[in-house]
Amino acid sequence: MAEAVLTVGLNDLEPRLIRHGYTKTVLAELLNIRVSEVNSFLHAQLPPGRTQDLRDQMLKIGIPLYASEGN
Repeated sequence: MAEAVLTVGLNDLEPRLIRHGYTKTVLAELLNIRVSEVNSFLHAQLPPGRTQDLRDQMLKIGIPLYASEGN
């Protein structure tokens, strides 16, 4: 039971990015945006076009957005 509780959200985008060293502040600096926009991105609160734009920028600079096949 403890394992089920502890692993909820483990492979969500924000925890995965943090494990790779990409905090909200780091992402904001790399993408040249405000931390509030990073928060909105991580919580799926941006318009679809802006979300896609940020995803494209992140992939272009090598930020891992997707879980590996082994997870």
